Amino acid sequence: MNLQGPQDPPVIQFDSIHVITIGDASGIFVGTNMQILWTTSSKANSGMGEVSGENNYVINNVNTVYDNDIIDAPYTKGDFIIGRV
Repeated sequence: MNLQGPQDPPVIQFDSIHVITIGDASGIFVGTNMQILWTTSSKANSGMGEVSGENNYVINNVNTVYDNDIIDAPYTKGDFIIGRV
């Protein structure tokens, strides 16, 4: 029978952290921390879509976005609380 006592917590050490891009619902936290009531929601409208590649031209375009929804982003249980900013 091999009973072990309390062990030291693991140690992770970075010499440096390089962040190239940070997106929605992202965070960088250092030390002992707890994110309480941290929520996110987003919405994007695109009237034309996306133009990518080389030698692409968009000339004399007309775009219309008809956005008649009541809530601009889907929400999950607990996100929609009256009075919370």
